[in-house]
Amino acid sequence: MARPRGAVGVFLCILLGLALGLFPAPATAHHQGTVKAVDVSISETVPLPVNNWTAYTFSLNLGDEIKYEIHVTNGTAIDVYFVPPDGLQAYANDTALQFRLFLDIVNLRDFSGHFGGQTGSVSVIVDNTDVTQGGATPTGPVTVSVHLEKSSSLFLSGVILILCGIAFLAVAIAMVFILRRRRKAAEGPPPPVPYSGPPPSTHEAPRAPSPPESPAEGPPPPGTG
Repeated sequence: MARPRGAVGVFLCILLGLALGLFPAPATAHHQGTVKAVDVSISETVPLPVNNWTAYTFSLNLGDEIKYEIHVTNGTAIDVYFVPPDGLQAYANDTALQFRLFLDIVNLRDFSGHFGGQTGSVSVIVDNTDVTQGGATPTGPVTVSVHLEKSSSLFLSGVILILCGIAFLAVAIAMVFILRRRRKAAEGPPPPVPYSGPPPSTHEAPRAPSPPESPAEGPPPPGTG
């Protein structure tokens, strides 16, 4: 039985379309990258193809900051983003239209400075993609020298410790004052002192002058009788 000519024609058109690129292959991720956890510091040279990125994740405590030195040693300008965990997740998602960030530094070849003022997980994204408007437009692969280091601000840490000490002292004083008032209220007022009359006077009343004493009577003179 002969195959219908219409089916053969459709099959040949599909083959021709695939050969000429009229039917593109399934789309792949627009940008790809890796995430690296960093304890204290990292220094490395990273090759980034077009639409590739690398993220470095730190855990910051109060008073911590990230010192960054990022330089493109070969290639065109790139972007750098400092993002929270949800920002990193949205950035890595090709379907997300925007992502939350703490700081963006875009369309440069050299980056240096300090980032702080945040706690928890913070990721530094070294970006050779075009995911944001106004950022760098990659034209080819780049090679990037990355140095990141977590440190503590001694001045800020000292101020925080002093403020915590003052707050603790104020709370302790307030607690002692409250406990003393509660103890006095529980004990009640002191019992009344019984009345014992007016206190004795310390001043003596003036005495009346004594009458003059009469002379003592002696024996009658002789010859009287």
